[in-house]
Amino acid sequence: MGQTTHQIEAHIEDTRENLGSNLNELERKVKSVTDWKQHFETKPMTMLGMAFGGGILLAAMMGGRKNRRGERGFSSHATGSEPHAGTDQQKHKALDTWDNIKGALIGVAAARFKDFIGEVVPGFHEQFQGTEEKVKALQPPGR
Repeated sequence: MGQTTHQIEAHIEDTRENLGSNLNELERKVKSVTDWKQHFETKPMTMLGMAFGGGILLAAMMGGRKNRRGERGFSSHATGSEPHAGTDQQKHKALDTWDNIKGALIGVAAARFKDFIGEVVPGFHEQFQGTEEKVKALQPPGR
């Protein structure tokens, strides 16, 4: 313990400066990670895809349509005309196509979001993979 008071004070001051610079660096990294404008500038299509997918997901969660096959709003009783089988079939096909588009966009947005979070959060991919494996183990066979 042959240190002098001056040496101990100098060591404390150096440690304090190192901690201060480490905190400043950490603050800078957190700001850059949470700055959506910077992410939009570097990856505009990913951010647009995430925004679009998020909007579709939010709309799906809010329940845009009450009934799936046009049963709300346009019945033959309300208009006083007979239903047209060709029109109903085309409407059903268009709704199915729209549902497929929404599903595909949600899938792409989810994949991009997973990749984005994996870049930002260290160890995320490993934890996500572990969670995926646990969920698969809990599912019944053949699913």
